[in-house]
Parts: sequence; C-alpha cells; structure tokens
Amino acid sequence: MRPGNVRTIVAVLLAFAAGPASPQAYTRQGYVEPSPRTIEVTPWGGLFWSTRVSTSIGTLGFDAAPDAGAVLGIQVDGKSQVEILYLFARPQARFTSTSPFYASSPAFGVTTQYLQLGGLTTFDQGTVEPFLSGGLGLAWFSPSDVQVDGAVTLQPQDAWLFAFHLGGGVKWWLSESIGLRFQARFLMPVFFNSGTFLSGPAGAELRVNGGIPIVQGDVTLGLSISP
Repeated sequence: MRPGNVRTIVAVLLAFAAGPASPQAYTRQGYVEPSPRTIEVTPWGGLFWSTRVSTSIGTLGFDAAPDAGAVLGIQVDGKSQVEILYLFARPQARFTSTSPFYASSPAFGVTTQYLQLGGLTTFDQGTVEPFLSGGLGLAWFSPSDVQVDGAVTLQPQDAWLFAFHLGGGVKWWLSESIGLRFQARFLMPVFFNSGTFLSGPAGAELRVNGGIPIVQGDVTLGLSISP
C-alpha cells in the first residue's frame, strides 16, 4: 500500500473518531440542564426574632418565638422562581417605660403575619442548590389586649404595613420531587409617618417620610415538594 493511501485512511479514521466527540464536548460546556420541577410547595417552621423598638417614653421588646408558613414557587427558567410567601408568628412583647407618666406593661402577644410576592435564584443546579431570595408585600400586626397597673385594659389597634424581605439558604434534594430547604431571612416592615404635598408654578411634588421601625427575621427548615 502506498504511503499516500495510508495517510488518507488514517485521516478518515481520525475524522470519524473525532466527529461524535465534538458534540459531546459542546454539550458538556454549553448546555444547561433545565430544572425538572415546575412547581414547588414548601411548608416550613422555624425560630422568629425581632429587634427592640425605642421610643421617647420607653422600649418595646419582643421574645423569640416559633413561626410557621409556606412558600409556593413557580419555575421561570433553569435557575429562577417566582415565589409567594406566607408567614405566621405570635411573639410575646413587653413595654418598659422610661417615663414617670407611663406604666410598664406585662407580656402580651402580637400576632404577626407576612404575605410576600418575590423570587428566588439558585447559584447551581443539582442535589445541593444554594440560593438567594427576596420580595415585598404586606405585614400585619395584631396585638392582644394589655393589662397595666391600676386594672386598666388597653386595646391596641391592628397595623397593616408595607414590608419586604431578603434571605438565603440551600436546598438539598433527596429525590427528584422531595427535598429539604434551610433558610435564614430578614423581614423589614416600613412605617410611613408623615407626608407633604407641595404645589407651585414649577409643578407639584409629593414627599413621604418613613423608616423601618423594627427588623425581624427567622431561621427555618422546610420540606420542598415538587409534584
């Protein structure tokens, strides 16, 4: 056999051998496996905490308390979800007066609920998926009646506030449809305490003063179910 024919045969064999390998290499490097889950439902429970609220006449403090809730996640793409979050907690609060004109209070319960619309994004897909989450919505605080010194019963009003949350954690999938979700979260209600409307020849302007009177949060463990 001539050397030229040998070189031709070797070149053809190398071409056939390299042909199937190229798509595989491209698949490994450029292809992102889509998530096999379209909907996730995660009931969860955890430990709920709150910072103190300082006022000119005293301090309102909150005990740590258990909380519970659920998250509904709808898959948007390979790494992102739209989430609807519901949270319920009932911490005990105490008012400690620093003024001689106001009395301190015993412990009283504050029913706390959050309803938030937000999203989640994962850093990687697989058995273990670290993630960040956040959203905004409403917070509802409903204090129980307060009995103070002198047999006086106070009936605080409920409060609805705009609120947002930020958090992060990790999902650990035990199978294609069942996993554990560990998460830490900050919850921040926003209190709008005053507003001003200004109008003049140059136009109109609306100013709203507000702040975050309290920062709350929780550490939770949930069971993620993807039917």
